[in-house]
Amino acid sequence: MENTSGQGKKAIVPAEIDGWNWGAFLLNWIWGIGNNTFIALLMFVPFVNFIMPFVLGVKGSAWAWQNKEWESIEHFKAVQKKWAYWTAIVYLFFIAAFAGLFFIIMSSMKDSDAFKLAESQFESSRQASEIIGKPFSTGLPSGNIETSEPSGKATISFGVEGSKGKGTVYFDAVKELGQWKINSLVLEEKGTGKRIDIDPQATTSAPVEGAVAVTPVLAEKTATPVEVEKVVITTSEANVGAAKAKAGVRKPTGDVNEFWGNFTWDDLSADEKKLWAVLGWNGRIWGSESESPASEETSWAKLSEAERAALTSLGYDKKSWNKE
Repeated sequence: MENTSGQGKKAIVPAEIDGWNWGAFLLNWIWGIGNNTFIALLMFVPFVNFIMPFVLGVKGSAWAWQNKEWESIEHFKAVQKKWAYWTAIVYLFFIAAFAGLFFIIMSSMKDSDAFKLAESQFESSRQASEIIGKPFSTGLPSGNIETSEPSGKATISFGVEGSKGKGTVYFDAVKELGQWKINSLVLEEKGTGKRIDIDPQATTSAPVEGAVAVTPVLAEKTATPVEVEKVVITTSEANVGAAKAKAGVRKPTGDVNEFWGNFTWDDLSADEKKLWAVLGWNGRIWGSESESPASEETSWAKLSEAERAALTSLGYDKKSWNKE
């Protein structure tokens, strides 16, 4: 058969090449420029660009044969095969890049102070423990975080699975004066769709035998109550690690690292857990010898404002933290 390629409408298109063209379909206008088929530039026309890829897929091979001279049918097939090959590589690259970017964004969201605070409050909740069970694992979060120091806001959801069940946790938080605060924390049970407002103050901690709780005191001969901050006092300095405070933040005595090192995660009060959560700690890694948050290896100067504020509330200063 005579080679009539490049002769426009006079060119006779061989039946063996007149079929679907993946390069034309997927790379459309780029393929069109490379094959002298400039009708592919209609991809830039609104609405027309919806149907043009399919037109190019069907008619692309015939147009390319008519618009450009080819050495032979075999040469034409070889070139179009390369177009299809590189098209697949380009699309796979963009898919991998998108997946990688998505994973990086979700991972950074999971490392955020807002997420860590919500995870800590969820873990310390008696309601969550009764519904999901312990230990539990969390999936990658989705949502949105906006920060503009020292303020910000976050609306995030993440999957959770424990020994008793599964669900999805939703929370919204605000950052004020460098500190994150959870406005609402909701658990949606998988299967039933039932939603439960999680109260982080309803912790699983129980009073310790031998501890004395100071409760609100009534002023003598008056009906006005005088509130005294709730604290837990152990009967022996050696038993400080066993004390479980329900609320408030204890002030360390002696070496601050040794003081907090005497406590298990469940020994900590809800307020103390919130502060440690800002630094990346939770019940799973607290006390672990093989895993610790990034803040542990970060100097005081390189910590965020929120992390330094949490450490100050826990009794640390620049000298005691950098000594670790």
